[in-house]
Amino acid sequence: MRRFPTILIIVAAVVFVVGGLRLFWNSEHQRYRAVDTVLKQQSNVRINETIEHAKGPIAREEWTLSNINGVSTAAYNALNRAGTRIARFTYPIHGYDVTFAFQKLVLDGIWELHSRPLRGNTNDVYTVSIAQTAGDRSGSHTFVFADPHYLATSAGREYSIHLDRNKPVPDLLTLNSTSTADDRYQKVVDDFQSFGPPGFRHSVSTARADALHA
Repeated sequence: MRRFPTILIIVAAVVFVVGGLRLFWNSEHQRYRAVDTVLKQQSNVRINETIEHAKGPIAREEWTLSNINGVSTAAYNALNRAGTRIARFTYPIHGYDVTFAFQKLVLDGIWELHSRPLRGNTNDVYTVSIAQTAGDRSGSHTFVFADPHYLATSAGREYSIHLDRNKPVPDLLTLNSTSTADDRYQKVVDDFQSFGPPGFRHSVSTARADALHA
């Protein structure tokens, strides 16, 4: 008689566990499948900056940051003006440096910026591109500009003209202006220049020196 309550409690616990499994199995199984699908999806990010130099021994430099399904690398290429030597290397990036760089560039407007007329100091022309794939979705964007400091500080103004036939002369014409300066171009350039662990920075310095003295 003393053992009856114990058996009853055990049976009730088993019924409770089985009922709970049946109740939550479907939702938990769907969550597992959703997470597994995300983990198996292709995830690629590639960010590139190319600088064409009109003067100096280096004619072209290129930085490429990529994260392919969680594997990150940074690459640097340099071509001297004689075209006789190319400095080139790919550096493995451990950790989340490329992910952080991608997030910083997105915050600084890499998807929103567009090509601008080549004004100011046009000795260095920048081409920046980004391409991203996440599962079955993908997108890319490229823009060209020169003198990011000029664009950030002295890019000039845009004028819009509004003609109102109902206003008497001399108020027939209204001229409005807005500044076209945008410091995000400088931020994007700075993001590339400041990227990387000490080993990558040292490799870039060595590669640039080789290109300069080739």
